[in-house]
Amino acid sequence: MDRIPKLALDQELQAAVAIVRIGLDRIRDAACRTEAVGPHAAGLQALYDPANPDAGVLGAIADVIGTITVSVTEVDHEDIDRVTELLDEAQGHVQDSTGDRIRHALDLLAPLLQRCEECGKQKPDVEVMADPFSTALYPEETDHRQIPLCPPCATKRFEES
Repeated sequence: MDRIPKLALDQELQAAVAIVRIGLDRIRDAACRTEAVGPHAAGLQALYDPANPDAGVLGAIADVIGTITVSVTEVDHEDIDRVTELLDEAQGHVQDSTGDRIRHALDLLAPLLQRCEECGKQKPDVEVMADPFSTALYPEETDHRQIPLCPPCATKRFEES
C-alpha cells in the first residue's frame, strides 16, 4: 500500500523537526527544573543510556542516519560511496563519541545521586519524601520521617502499610 503524503516533503520534515524539538524541550525542562542531580542525570540518560544505547534520543538519531545511509546506496552516482562513508561516520559519532561523553558525565554524576534507603541503589529517580508507610498508617501526624526512596520502593512501603 503506497502512502500518499498529505504534506509537501518540506512541510512534512518541518513538522517532524517541530515534534522532535518539543520532545527535546520536555527532556530539558524535566532535567533542569530543579538543582537536584537526579533529574539532570535522568535527562542525560534519556539522550543516551549506557545500559541501553539504542533506546535513547541518540540511538534514534543514529538509527535514522543508518536507514538513510542504506537507502541512499540505491542512488546511482559516482560520489555515493563517499556519501555513505560520511553518513557511516556521522552515525558512529552520534552514539560513540557523543554517547561516550554523556556516559562519562553520568559516571561523574553517579556518586552525587541519592541512595534509596530500601533497595540501596543510587538512581536518578530517588526522592526524599515522608515515609509512605507511616503516612498511610497515621495520616493525621505531621512529623513523618523523611527518607530517600525510589518510586518502586515507595510504592512497596505504601502497600505494606
